[in-house]
Amino acid sequence: MKKRILVASDFNAKDRAHFALSYEFCRIVTECDHADLVAPGIDSYLTKHLSGVLPPHDSQNVQRDFNRLVNGVRKGLGLKNAPTIDRVDLDQDYDAFFFVAWAPQSFVELSRIKNWRNRCKIAVAYLFELWSSTLERDRDYLRLLDQFDHVFLLHSASVAHLSRYTSAPCSFLPTGVDCLIATPYPSPPERVVDVYSIGNRAAEPHRQLVALAERRNFFYLYDSLSSSDSQVKDWREHRLLLANIIKRTRYFMGFNPAAVMSARSRMISGEQVLPSRLFEGAAGGAVILGSAPQCAEFEEWFDWPDAVIEVSPQTDDIAAVIDELDAQPERIARVRRTNAVRSLQRHDWVYRWEHILSTIGMETLQQLHDRKSRLSEVAAAAMSPLPA
Repeated sequence: MKKRILVASDFNAKDRAHFALSYEFCRIVTECDHADLVAPGIDSYLTKHLSGVLPPHDSQNVQRDFNRLVNGVRKGLGLKNAPTIDRVDLDQDYDAFFFVAWAPQSFVELSRIKNWRNRCKIAVAYLFELWSSTLERDRDYLRLLDQFDHVFLLHSASVAHLSRYTSAPCSFLPTGVDCLIATPYPSPPERVVDVYSIGNRAAEPHRQLVALAERRNFFYLYDSLSSSDSQVKDWREHRLLLANIIKRTRYFMGFNPAAVMSARSRMISGEQVLPSRLFEGAAGGAVILGSAPQCAEFEEWFDWPDAVIEVSPQTDDIAAVIDELDAQPERIARVRRTNAVRSLQRHDWVYRWEHILSTIGMETLQQLHDRKSRLSEVAAAAMSPLPA
């Protein structure tokens, strides 16, 4: 059957853990629609010409380092980044083109997908990361958005300002989760991880949790390697592992990015956004400890009690917070079930794809409704009475 959607992304040319979100969204779209996926790997042109002198075990790392060097020089000369993905030649027309990008720099990769705009009647994009503080810096990349009929942004604060940089209509769209993998239902596993923290974290609670793990029978799971240098071997396995850990976690750390000091604090510049970890923690039915972003989107998409249980990034006794919650088993059971059920009902990627199709005036297909039915069945099973 001829496919009606062309889905494209550059995640296979990257190796950082956060690009797994791009992979997951693309995969769900291909499962819920008649879609081809174009996700080229990195163009290893150094290997083609210098294979005799490059170390075979890390030739792609050498290529990535070289690309960073080239793009650093280009930036100094006032030029956009050079594309990094392998060339793709299209052999058919499509009703719609859907490009999933992590950052504005990803749009230079479109030049390697030959004739994509002429092959597709409608073109839409989803952009994960765009801070208001970087709009002027990224203006040359943002002009590439003019090729699209609509651009969806995860960072809602940037929507109002983006019209100065592109003629494409823009709107907010929250991130999502593969809830059929992430949910602990219908057979919730034992929650053997006491606290799980991924990525950027608040320094003081982390220090206290490490100390707690030293003196108690307490399992605190956290990144011991630099998350900015993490390299993913397999996107599917990475997302599966993350989901399996969260559904076995009691408390999941989820601080507002604007409230945590990090290497990106200047770029974030206090901007309030919905971080993806809130969706991941909720989908796994964990109790989220941290600070909610102060934005209307949080109130809309996490509009139930205790979606995030507030803990200051400067708390002086995280152990007391956990002990107090442990003494309220009925509350904790309610929070876990509500987080998971609401995610099944609202935060699977299928709902995001349905919204995109509605926005561009395309009909949904049976595969999409089949997935929604499975989500509804699991949610119904989760809402059955809790055992005594």
